[in-house]
Amino acid sequence: MGACLRVTDMKPSVSVVTPAHNAGREILRALESVARQTFSALEHIVVDDASGDQTCELVKGFAAEYPVRLIRQTRRRGAAAARNLGIEAAQGRYIAFLDSDDEWLPEKLASQIGFMRDCNVAFSYGDYLRCQHDSRITSGAVLTPDCLSHQDFLKGCPIGCLTVAYDQQVLGKCYMPEVARGHDWGLWLALTRHGVIARRYPGVEAVYSVQPGSLSTRKFSKARDIYTIYRREEGLGRIRSAALLAIHSLNSFRRYRPPNQNRV
Repeated sequence: MGACLRVTDMKPSVSVVTPAHNAGREILRALESVARQTFSALEHIVVDDASGDQTCELVKGFAAEYPVRLIRQTRRRGAAAARNLGIEAAQGRYIAFLDSDDEWLPEKLASQIGFMRDCNVAFSYGDYLRCQHDSRITSGAVLTPDCLSHQDFLKGCPIGCLTVAYDQQVLGKCYMPEVARGHDWGLWLALTRHGVIARRYPGVEAVYSVQPGSLSTRKFSKARDIYTIYRREEGLGRIRSAALLAIHSLNSFRRYRPPNQNRV
């Protein structure tokens, strides 16, 4: 995909999109963090990517008390396809993303959507905390720039998907390129391709779960997918794509601050 379609007459609410695959061990934390939001005008869409565990049963049980919509993919298609299915189903004016193993603090959406409305921002992101998987101990904040342009995103992805929201009434219903890794960054490129500036909302209201070995595994596959986005989505030549891939890879190692442990 990786395209944007114009949308009109959206409700002034938020659609939260959560892809899930065999997420039974952690998805309740994500569901509860959305349910605890002080911003109540939202819908939560969970797209199950052919899980083989109790993920769907847990979501259905949670949906008995909270407004959660479950969409099931019977064949595994990957996180990008799951997110795109959620985007397609989203009815809110703003689309936000939260993975099944991450969580938000209660003021996240109120702070972010208030900022977007007050400052007329169509694409926003924020700083976030990092938390070791299966732990409540945070290990430092990822601090992001005040604003980012398309040229900035070409050099890397300094923001976390769990902090992003975009206004589909202004930008259209935009989809992620269907590659295994880097598809969220591919969407940020699409959203800013025609001059839109992404801006940081205030506060640190999201917690990213660091999976064991997540910074070092499958580097070649990720590099291949990033190169594919440069070539296929951005239409760049081989030399330019290779040069930007090198810059992107270097910048990915500069994202994290030294850890300061705090309990969420």
